[in-house]
Amino acid sequence: MTFTATHGSGRHAIVIGGGIAGLSAARVLTEHFDRITVLERDKPQSSAEHRAGVPQARHVHILLAGGEQALEALFPGLREELTRAGAPWGDYAGTSLINFPIFRLPHSTSGVEVSFASRPFREYTMRCRLERDGRVEFRNGIQVKGLVGEGHGVSGVKVRDSRGEDVLRADFVVAACGREGRVDEWLAELGFPTPREETVDAALSYATRWYRGPRSISRYNLVVDLPSPPDLPRGGGFMSCEDGKWFVTLMGIAGERAPLDEEGFNAWIRNLRFPEVWDLVQKAEPASPIYGSAKTENRHRHFEELKRFPDRFVALGDAVASFNPMYGQGMTMAVLGAMELASCLAEQRERIGGPSLVGLSRRFQRRLERVLRSVWGMALAEDFRWPETRGERPGAMSRVVGKYMDELMHTIAEDTVVFQQFVRVQHLLDPVSALLAPEVAGRVIKRATRPMREVVGGLVQQVGG
Repeated sequence: MTFTATHGSGRHAIVIGGGIAGLSAARVLTEHFDRITVLERDKPQSSAEHRAGVPQARHVHILLAGGEQALEALFPGLREELTRAGAPWGDYAGTSLINFPIFRLPHSTSGVEVSFASRPFREYTMRCRLERDGRVEFRNGIQVKGLVGEGHGVSGVKVRDSRGEDVLRADFVVAACGREGRVDEWLAELGFPTPREETVDAALSYATRWYRGPRSISRYNLVVDLPSPPDLPRGGGFMSCEDGKWFVTLMGIAGERAPLDEEGFNAWIRNLRFPEVWDLVQKAEPASPIYGSAKTENRHRHFEELKRFPDRFVALGDAVASFNPMYGQGMTMAVLGAMELASCLAEQRERIGGPSLVGLSRRFQRRLERVLRSVWGMALAEDFRWPETRGERPGAMSRVVGKYMDELMHTIAEDTVVFQQFVRVQHLLDPVSALLAPEVAGRVIKRATRPMREVVGGLVQQVGG
């Protein structure tokens, strides 16, 4: 996508939240507004430090290749900037060692490249870019207490800081305030309906420690042993990142708690199926305490279903849909949501030919849902492999799709075409439907048992029809 500035006279936009979603949205808004104010409850960042409002940022975070491409469109040269700071860059499968529940990812060229940077450093680099743009102002230590309504829309936000309460006026407000954002309550206070909320919880917990030491002893940038349902609820691995740093994250699912004590942490590492993690830890020096996190459920607020929704206001990122972080989808979906906002704003300008934003909000929330839908389904399908997962279980069609995916995963290790297509879908470069394309489904069917061939063949025909 090419970005072309179409500013109005004195137009002001507010972004609530300074994480990946908020920073991406702020960059989009610089093409349409003269001033952008980003409100963040955490203290200002003077370096790539962890923010209190994002405790899960200490753990392994992968920006999928679809997110990498979108961020590069928003922030040209960002990839090179991360690489100069020491963030490894390379082929996802060629530089990784990953045990998925059914198969081991082939250590081969996938054609999909990613950068291995920590989330705090990526956020910090994006923020520095925006701070150099004189139109973007960051205000930290701000608590958003609600929205200001005017007519059928939003005209600002109510805030509180160390000096007291205030009202900030704006022509457009974007809520990118994370999974704990109170957007539904803010809408209710203005007399709008609250959205249906869908929650699915596989009870995932994380434990992470950062290390310093010789990274040269491993040829991998990422090693992950994922939990395997129904009998192996423990997993973990390490990831390299910028400035010669790396860290180990352990994960327990289905109620298995990742340990926060030294003895338990090390014992867990020793029992991983990849000895590379323990080999690396033995030669390194811990550079942090052991951090834990367990707020990991999938949560989807269905704003797109509301028949009444305020103009001049949108919600995106985790404020709309947050994902089990084990699948690495959250950051990428936040960036792709911002890209969808860019498309909607550009189309609004073409349709109206002026500064009006009437009708944009509902259209954006419906379009965002189309972006989220298949990825949400992928996350839930994986979580429901665990019998302990809480939430509304998918219907019969989803179970059939799950059986097909099992067959496909058994095929990956022995079929290059299926392997490469799987990686492209996993990284959100291609839609999930690409896994049902004839050149892929035919190879899966050929390998499957006869009963499964009939099931898979029927599924492909149904989707194709």
